[in-house]
Amino acid sequence: MPPTPNCGLLVSAAVLATLTLPSAAFSQYRLPTITSVAKADSIHASAIDMARNYNRWRDAARLHRQSAALRPPEDSLGYRCLVKAAHLSYGKQDLMNAQSDMADAAAQALARGDVEKAALAYADAAWVANERKRQGEVLTLARQAEVLASSPLLSGKQRSGILGRFVHTGPELAAQASR
Repeated sequence: MPPTPNCGLLVSAAVLATLTLPSAAFSQYRLPTITSVAKADSIHASAIDMARNYNRWRDAARLHRQSAALRPPEDSLGYRCLVKAAHLSYGKQDLMNAQSDMADAAAQALARGDVEKAALAYADAAWVANERKRQGEVLTLARQAEVLASSPLLSGKQRSGILGRFVHTGPELAAQASR
């Protein structure tokens, strides 16, 4: 018996209905994001508690790094976690992690489009690199801050605030930043 036009229409409708249904993969994609943000928030709260109540700054810095790593680039708390980790590391004289955390905070701010915070964080990372006597890293980080400071998205006051970070670091760093 030859196929009727209704049979072709039914097959086409079934294929179209299958293609328009939400896929299981798409609905499962959103769950890990929610779970990772909740986990990041929990880790962040533990880091704050550890630093505030137990003075375990090194462990708190590690937890802040973990919390930031679980956050998407558009989450500004990731930036704040990395800055806090840098400050805690600096307080424990762990200058290598302090510099790394501040540079990571700058990259995270830049990923969200926050040019001012990125430039300030790069300037602070350059300052720590200078304390570590890492002149090559000082030049690289200071140059990144300077390039961002010249952005037309920033006001003159913001630009001065960024470049002013280099004034108090000694004449050699201020000269390098102005090149």
